[in-house]
Amino acid sequence: MKSVKYLEQVKAKHGFTSDRQLSIYLKKTTGTICQYMTGARVMDDEMCLAVAIDLDINPLEIIGAACIDRAEKTGQKSLFEVFMTRMAATASALLLALSVNLFLTPTPAEAAPMLRSDSAGIYIMLNRF
Repeated sequence: MKSVKYLEQVKAKHGFTSDRQLSIYLKKTTGTICQYMTGARVMDDEMCLAVAIDLDINPLEIIGAACIDRAEKTGQKSLFEVFMTRMAATASALLLALSVNLFLTPTPAEAAPMLRSDSAGIYIMLNRF
């Protein structure tokens, strides 16, 4: 179950040792939390949002995991699996592009040309080497 790991993260973040403590914190019954943890039940979107806010992460990540869990329970394949894979690939590509750009872009001091005015008031670029 992909969505259960987020509940485990909430437990770890707050130092909870039992599902009962987590249920009190999330304002759900202990039975509901136990069903989430065992996979007998999948979190609804409201619970996914509450967990995402607590963990300070994108809610779509948890909602997608819950949708994948729901599809697996019914024996179907969820389009969220494709979507989440593409989102991860896009994020990785963006991170790579940004890091390459960061290393290849000169600082303003390196990029600024050195200029000198000649007798006619025309600026000439000096060779910096």
